[in-house]
Parts: sequence; C-alpha cells; structure tokens
Amino acid sequence: MRKIDKNYDTLLSTKYKTWVEKYESKNIEHPDSRTYYDDLAMELYKCQQGVCAYTERWICPKELYDSVLWVNGKYVSNISAEYRRVDHAGEMDHFDPNLKKDKYWLWSNLFMIDAKINGIKSNEQPLEFLKPDLEEYSPKKYFDYDEETHRFIPNTDIGDDKIRDEIQRMIDHVLFLNHGVVRKDRENFINDIKLKQKYNTPYKVDRFFTALSWCLENNSQ
Repeated sequence: MRKIDKNYDTLLSTKYKTWVEKYESKNIEHPDSRTYYDDLAMELYKCQQGVCAYTERWICPKELYDSVLWVNGKYVSNISAEYRRVDHAGEMDHFDPNLKKDKYWLWSNLFMIDAKINGIKSNEQPLEFLKPDLEEYSPKKYFDYDEETHRFIPNTDIGDDKIRDEIQRMIDHVLFLNHGVVRKDRENFINDIKLKQKYNTPYKVDRFFTALSWCLENNSQ
C-alpha cells in the first residue's frame, strides 16, 4: 500500500472545493448531495494513478481522469464513446467512517478502492498511521512482502508484537491486501514483469507498484 499524494491546493475540481469549504468554514454538516461525486472520484483516481488506494489493483482507465475532462473547475462526462464515466471498478471509501455523518465529502478522508474490496471490508477504521496520504507514511515502515507466497506481512523489524498483530489484522480483514483474487493478480503481474525484464521485452508498470518495486529491488541485489 504505497504513499499517495493528495495535494488539496492543486485540485482541478475547484467548484467542489468552493462548495465544501463553505460548509467547513461554518462547521456545518455536509449536505446529502452527489453533485460532485464524479469530480471527487476522478480527482482521486488522478492521485492514485487509477489503482485501488489499498490493494493497488488497477480499477480505472487513464482516459477517465485525463486533465482535459475538467472544464471551468468541474468534471465533465462528455468523453469519448469508448469510455463512459461509470467505466471503472472502484467505489469511494471513507477512511474514517465516523466522519461520514457530518463530513461526508471531506477530501482528506476519501479514497477510491476496489469495489469488490469495499463490498467485503468492515466498517472499521484502519489504523490511523496506515493512512496512505499522511506526510510521514511509508509502506516499508509497516509492511514486508513475502515473494514466495506473494503476501504482504507486517514489517519484521517491528519489535512490538501487539502492533505487528494489529497490522496483520489490517492486512487480512480491513485492507484485504492478500485477498485471493488480488494476491493472484499481483503474483501474475510481477512474474510477467520479471519475465519481460529477463528477455529485455518492453513492459508497462501501471499497478501493484509497491510489491513490484520491492521484488525487483531484491532481485537486483
């Protein structure tokens, strides 16, 4: 689960920004409105490069979040016939579900994640220090990767057994980093990249960035 840069100051969705700041400045509950859902979803995909914020599985084509699709601070849906605005496999997740009631549209609390994972994950908040847009967040600080089983595990350098157990629980039951389909997709993708590297065949890295970088780093040593 890699670090994500969600710079609020560079949002293309300026109409959403003005709208939500109006409620935030007055500390008013966010309205029950989906007017800016697409703006937020596609802006998040831009930050996440089209992958699930947690599993890094590819869930959105780049054509859907191209910068040209924002006009006068608003995301527009009149894109090419090949893609429609619903042609992605993600859903919006509230990192801290306790904020949904009053601050449903708070940018800092939102990520796009695999719809399959969102359908089975609990409503439990992940550990705060695992929030991937935190300035101090680093995947290597909390995770290791077992290249034989292609599973994420807690960083073995963490000396506190309780913290390691909590991270393992997050991996298995909240973030679903080792969900069977996700794990197999990750294994196949990494093995394919390794094979292409071996035979100097061109390849594209557009998903599973964290695990792949660690595997390639280990292979180069």
